[in-house]
Amino acid sequence: MSYLEPTLPLLLALGVVGLVSAWRRSTKGHRPWLLTISIGGILLLSMNVAAWFFSLPLEMWYDADPFPPKSAEAIVILSGSVHPPSLNRPYTFAAQDTYERLQHGLWLFKHWNSLPILVCGGMLNEDEPYAATMRRVLESEGVPTEMIWIENRSKSTHENAVYGSKILRDHAIGRIALVVEANSMARAAASFRQEGIAVVPAAIRFTKIDGKLTDLVPNWRALALNGEALHEYIGIAWYGLRGWI
Repeated sequence: MSYLEPTLPLLLALGVVGLVSAWRRSTKGHRPWLLTISIGGILLLSMNVAAWFFSLPLEMWYDADPFPPKSAEAIVILSGSVHPPSLNRPYTFAAQDTYERLQHGLWLFKHWNSLPILVCGGMLNEDEPYAATMRRVLESEGVPTEMIWIENRSKSTHENAVYGSKILRDHAIGRIALVVEANSMARAAASFRQEGIAVVPAAIRFTKIDGKLTDLVPNWRALALNGEALHEYIGIAWYGLRGWI
């Protein structure tokens, strides 16, 4: 737990106290509905149980077993974020989401099947493509360079699939084990299938609840997870309208 973690429930508690006071002072026709919706919405979206509920339609189709359910011919890892160089750190390095994906891809390579690994990610105002940063991580973990393929032009999941599928077809690959978070798998897998590549999901980071009262305690992580779920719902709708999935 960080020092900032307790501030969210504390601030929300103060907000609820203020809301109760506003209702007590209000009169018919002048109720604080906007304030109620605002505080109630933040309270709901900051609960683990809400994050689990909103993520469930995205994640329920995938198995949490770390071993993919079918065989594949290559492992594909999509980039998340990469930290750009700074004044005292003149190099890029994988952010947490990208690093977690890479670690799962590495685990599959070492414990499931030593398949070629395709990393996908282009440049977003950085000095090098995301895929190049990802390749360095794989090489540092012992994956032979010749077994790492890079797709370094894409700037979206759609482009990951378009450009990545071309590389896969050039290597006569038709079935992949795809590594992304469980709540991102639906859109990512559909994007590759649209390009004619069969996908074996290798999903990570499922949204979970503990079945305890702590699932109802507001926290920052739940807010972030609900933001990711909203991003995916909008992304699926947009990709569908564009004919990308």
